[in-house]
Amino acid sequence: MDNIIKSLKPMFLIVVAAVVFVLGTAFLIASDATLAPTSLGASSDLGQAARWLQFVAGACALAAVCAAGWELVLRSEWISGAEAAAAAAGTLLITVGLLASAASNGTSAAAPVTGAVGIGIWALLVLSRAARTSLAEQGTHARPHQAQLCLAAAIGLFVFAIGYGFTSAASSSGPGIAAGVLEAAGVAALAGSLAAARSRGYLSSRPVPGALAGLALLAASFLAAAVVAGLAFGTLTALGAGLAVIAALELAAAVVLGLAAWTRVRELYRSAADIDSGP
Repeated sequence: MDNIIKSLKPMFLIVVAAVVFVLGTAFLIASDATLAPTSLGASSDLGQAARWLQFVAGACALAAVCAAGWELVLRSEWISGAEAAAAAAGTLLITVGLLASAASNGTSAAAPVTGAVGIGIWALLVLSRAARTSLAEQGTHARPHQAQLCLAAAIGLFVFAIGYGFTSAASSSGPGIAAGVLEAAGVAALAGSLAAARSRGYLSSRPVPGALAGLALLAASFLAAAVVAGLAFGTLTALGAGLAVIAALELAAAVVLGLAAWTRVRELYRSAADIDSGP
């Protein structure tokens, strides 16, 4: 969805989503930090607030995708508009999954599965982009091909979707470990494709290093989740400490990615201002 990162309004909505998600993750850290036999009620309330805020963040991301799609429709770019509609459908499923998790106090097994389907739709869109790019690049040898980078990103998203779906059974040690490892591998593949695109000169925007750092932190949080899932904690307090570490890494990733998005917003704003002040 190139139109998202190239348009001011969708990117601003992405920044809003990042801010709300950071706030929700902060509540999640507080929930994990207070997890103890004597404070289960407070911990549950904080966790519930975190899930509702994360749902609001998902809704803001959905609004960003829809805004980008609407701009394409207004420009009569129907093929790209159809792609945006599919992206909106995938984002809607992710948002519905977050809503189901919030409404069920985190106990819904269907919530992560629904979100995984939405991520899978995004993966299919990237795979479609890879196929179209490959066809367009046939016989072209002037520059390194972009299709392989899109394919790597699509594979990363597919792997991440599988791992995200496994979180529906994360209460068991095996699925929890598998979920964390697969999610980390998917994010790493996505970051690798982004880094390769930057090294080949396809991406030169200032937010790219921040996005890479955020994805690295996100992969680290998933690896930490796999480690925590494989450990046997003797007390709720110890479990809460482990979960708080995961949430802290997730918070750091969201902050860094949000700052990268804000940097992109500033770039777009300056470009718009330069056009308005031009001859």
